[in-house]
Amino acid sequence: MIEMQERTREVNDATYGAWNAHDPDAVAAVFAEDAVLREAGSPDVLRGRAAIRERALALLTAFPDFHLERVDLLIDGERHADRWIMTGTHRGPLFGIPATGRSVRVEGATFTRMGPHGLVVEDIHFADMAGLLAQLGVSA
Repeated sequence: MIEMQERTREVNDATYGAWNAHDPDAVAAVFAEDAVLREAGSPDVLRGRAAIRERALALLTAFPDFHLERVDLLIDGERHADRWIMTGTHRGPLFGIPATGRSVRVEGATFTRMGPHGLVVEDIHFADMAGLLAQLGVSA
């Protein structure tokens, strides 16, 4: 159990480090090849490391000064939950919304399941999308 907790913390630290280094390859590297990523409230499901890398690249392009801060991390065996705050300036297209130049601060949480090889096999994100859209000046 302690070994899994240590690996979970390492993966979580690596994830935050990769986002803050603006490295989509490193973001994707913490995921298993067949990992699944879902955004709560969206019917879209990303499947596989390549799709997750493309999503990371899109976010980092939309917010070139993207910063992710971990607020809390709770570990329970192969599962963990973390609460986070993302900040950045909208300088590229995002979800079909052209760059607004506006700064945003978005709170969210991610629920993660680790696989037997110490990589993420499932991520479910809960983000304040209504708040993000309001900050961008877009009505929901």
